[in-house]
Amino acid sequence: MIQSSKIDRVLAQHIARLRVSLQNASGDIEGPEEGSDAWLLLEALMDDDDPTLFARFEQSGHWLAKQGGKLDVRLQALQRYVDALAFELNDLFKQVPVASEDERPRLQVEATSRLFQVQSRAMLSLTRGYQGAIDQVTLERNALAMQIEQRFLALQRINGVSNSTMDLDQTLEVITKVVAEELKADLCTIFFYDELQRLLTLRATNGPRPLGGMHFTLRLGEGYSGWVADKGRPLLVRDALSDQQFAFEVRTYNTDYHGLMAIPIIFFGTTERLIGVISVQSTEMHDFGNAERDFVEVVAGIVAINIENGRLYEQTDEQLRRKVHELATMHRVSSIIASTLNLDEVLQIIATQAVHLSGAERSCIFELDQEKQLLHIVAHYGLNSALVEGLHIGVGQCCAGRSVLTGRPSMAVDCFENDEHCFLSMDPGFSSEIHSVLCVPLQVKRKVLGCICIYSSHRHSLSHEQMQLVITFANEAAIAIENARLYEETRRGLELKSILLRELHHRVKNNLATVAGILSLQRRRTKSPEVRYTLAESVNRVQGLAATHDLLAHEDASEPKVEDIARKIVGAANAHLRPPAKHVTFEVEPCPIVIPSRAVTILALVLNEMVSNAIKHGMVGLKEG
Repeated sequence: MIQSSKIDRVLAQHIARLRVSLQNASGDIEGPEEGSDAWLLLEALMDDDDPTLFARFEQSGHWLAKQGGKLDVRLQALQRYVDALAFELNDLFKQVPVASEDERPRLQVEATSRLFQVQSRAMLSLTRGYQGAIDQVTLERNALAMQIEQRFLALQRINGVSNSTMDLDQTLEVITKVVAEELKADLCTIFFYDELQRLLTLRATNGPRPLGGMHFTLRLGEGYSGWVADKGRPLLVRDALSDQQFAFEVRTYNTDYHGLMAIPIIFFGTTERLIGVISVQSTEMHDFGNAERDFVEVVAGIVAINIENGRLYEQTDEQLRRKVHELATMHRVSSIIASTLNLDEVLQIIATQAVHLSGAERSCIFELDQEKQLLHIVAHYGLNSALVEGLHIGVGQCCAGRSVLTGRPSMAVDCFENDEHCFLSMDPGFSSEIHSVLCVPLQVKRKVLGCICIYSSHRHSLSHEQMQLVITFANEAAIAIENARLYEETRRGLELKSILLRELHHRVKNNLATVAGILSLQRRRTKSPEVRYTLAESVNRVQGLAATHDLLAHEDASEPKVEDIARKIVGAANAHLRPPAKHVTFEVEPCPIVIPSRAVTILALVLNEMVSNAIKHGMVGLKEG
């Protein structure tokens, strides 16, 4: 005990010398900095009974681990300090006055032993603090890994529900429940934003609904949800009830919620679009952290993607339905064109359907008079009949005339104000309602037959799909007009040919009747029975042919029936071949078979020969038959 006190006095007397040795060992310009390992080591050597010094070593080790430092480097530095102090103590106690030389070694040994004990305790404390921090970090990392895994499973559950059902409300209800369970919150709500009305509407919640379950809406800037939607950034509040602006919305749930986190739901596409707001609340005051905010932001992203996918699905489905309707309409128009020759009906259907399918309000179809180079309206939809009746537009005049002149579609916006030749300017009330027009020429084999014009009240050009649709209608209208023209030309040609053919048959009949008259005259003059019979047969043949041509000349149809031809042949044979002394009965059975005009003469000759042979050979020895 006496030696320990003496050592304390020696150390206290030479503390400056010891500090210099530590300064040299650490390489510091000044003495050991307070709180450093060298400073703590010297203080512990001076007073090894002070437990706070070793507690500070433990804190230093804990701080070292938190900063990611290396323990072996600190221990090596501590060893350098110990070696420097050991050398200095050994030299110091060689110079200290002692009562006897036997006391000097004992003092040196005790001082060195104290230094090594301090070193051991310091290294142990430093290591214990370092390991404690490592264990704490490991526990925190394990807890964080478990939390991340749980939240990953929660996100998987949300994704699974989103991908397995098309019921949006059911999906949102599940999302609010999963988020509230994962964050151990008391309430989770999802609002959707209506761009047209600029309102937020509550769509889903895991807890009570405001106002007893009634339809709940908020304006932009109203409540915390409206604030987040208006600012477009997250809101984290420890006590929402302390702010009157936010307390308004909290009280609508009839529960005192304090902790609040609200995140905007934004779809980040080609342009940012606000979808709504998702919020999480707790009945206790709570500071939501970054990890919780990141989790809810991921959920908000999933909701935004689901909403956008649903919108795209509805848009695609609507486009598909519209396309099917367009194809069905085009098929119906094509069927009508193929099944009817009523041009007015076809063009009126085209004008009507062009308006319905293009989203316009009015339309008209112009037909071109090739000789006068004038356009007149042959069908329209939504136009004033008094305005279009008797209307004529020159080629190159107005949008319609320019489209016919160039042979290309033309689209214009507010052209009526600058075009004094536009026929719509005649009706100021009508022209003020129309802002855009699309004119498409009607072409068949590069020949322009007219044009179709679509008028819209919207001040923008039609889309590419709408233009293609109108072009398709223009092609159908051109085909209908061309078919009607070809039909009329064919009808007139057939009518002319029918008149000429009937006249030809009439003249052939007259010529044959003349020949038959000459043969009959010759027959009456001759006295030879054989010659008379031969001439009678010739007269019969000629009269049969004449009767057949008479039939063709009087029939409206150019293809008579077999029974009609047979009756003509039998009548001629009965008049010229039947012997006066014999009674012959001819019976012609009905036969609805129609004979082509080119085969009528051949059939008449065949029937004439058959009837002639029947009378000549079948009536031999008979007086009647």
